[in-house]
Amino acid sequence: MNMITRHSPGRFGRESRPAFTIVALLVVIAIIGLLVALLLPAIQAAREAARKMSCSNNLRQVGLAVPMFEDSRRSLPMAAYGRPYAKFSDNPQDLISSVFTHLLPYLEEKAAYERYDWKRDWAAAENQAVVNTVVPTFRCPSSPGEPMQRGLRAAGAHFPDHTAAVSDFTAVYSWGYPLAIPANQPYRDIWGTSALSPLHESGVYRRPVRRYVIDGASRTLTFVERASSTDRWVSGKLTETNPSTASEWAPWAGQGCNWILSYTDGGANYAPSGLGDCNVNCSNHQGVYAFHPGGAHGVCLDGRIVFLDGDIQPEVLYALVTRSRGETIEIP
Repeated sequence: MNMITRHSPGRFGRESRPAFTIVALLVVIAIIGLLVALLLPAIQAAREAARKMSCSNNLRQVGLAVPMFEDSRRSLPMAAYGRPYAKFSDNPQDLISSVFTHLLPYLEEKAAYERYDWKRDWAAAENQAVVNTVVPTFRCPSSPGEPMQRGLRAAGAHFPDHTAAVSDFTAVYSWGYPLAIPANQPYRDIWGTSALSPLHESGVYRRPVRRYVIDGASRTLTFVERASSTDRWVSGKLTETNPSTASEWAPWAGQGCNWILSYTDGGANYAPSGLGDCNVNCSNHQGVYAFHPGGAHGVCLDGRIVFLDGDIQPEVLYALVTRSRGETIEIP
C-alpha cells in the first residue's frame, strides 16, 4: 500500500515553508559587507587612476602651449611675469600678469585673455571677472583644494574681499636657495635656472629662449604639480587652510611660478644645504606636490610628461630643474 505523506496546511490553508531566519539575514549582510570592503579599494584605485590620467593630460596641454607661444612671440614664456620678478622688463604687461595669463590664447581661453585689462594688476577690481574664471586645464582632479583663493595680495597691497581661481600647477623658476648648494661637482649651478627663467647664467635678466637650454628639451622641466595651493600641506597633512599665506601664489593669474625647494624632516623644513632627503610630496609651499600615490607629474620643454617618484634623489630633481648644468645622471 502506497503511503502518501501530506504536509499539514498552515494558517489560511497554505502549506508551511521554512522561514528566512534573522541569522541567515545577518550572514548575507556580512557577506555583502565583506565584498564591499574588498571591492572598495579597487574602485578607489580605479578612480584615482582616472584622475591621475586627467591630471597628466591637463599638464601636458599646458606644456604644449609653450612651443605655440614660442612660435608666436619668438621667445619662451617667462616664469616670472608679475611683480617683483619682472621689474627688469620694459613691457608693462609683464608686471601685471602671470605666465598662465599669457598662455590663455593657446589653451582655448582666448576670450578670457582678451577681457584681461592689461593696464591693471591681476588683483585689481577691473580684472576680477577674468581672474575668477576657472580654467579646467589648470586644475588636477586629484587635488582636494578649493577652486578659489579668498583674499589676495599683489604689488604689496592686500585685497581681503577679492577672489581668484587657482591652478594646481606652477611654472618652474629655478632651484631654491642655489647659492647654498655644495660647491663639489656635479651639483653646483650658481643660479639653478630653469628653461622658462629670465635669470641668465651671467646674472642679467633676459627673455628665456630655447638656445639657453643646453641640457636638452626632454631633460628640462617647465611646469610641475603644486596642488591644493590655497591651503598648506606637509607630507599629506593639512597645516593651514584657505585663505593661507599662499594668496599670491595660488591663483593662476598671480605669480604663476615657484622655486623648487628640497626639504628635510618630511617636509617640515627646507634643506639648508640645498639638497635634502625629501623632494616630492613633502610641502606645497615651494616644492613639487601632488595627491597621487607615490609621486607627482612634471612636464618638460618638449611636452614630455614625467612622473617624479616620491623617492627621487635631489640630484636628479635638480638636474631636471636646471637648463644648462650638463648633468649626465640618469633621468626618468
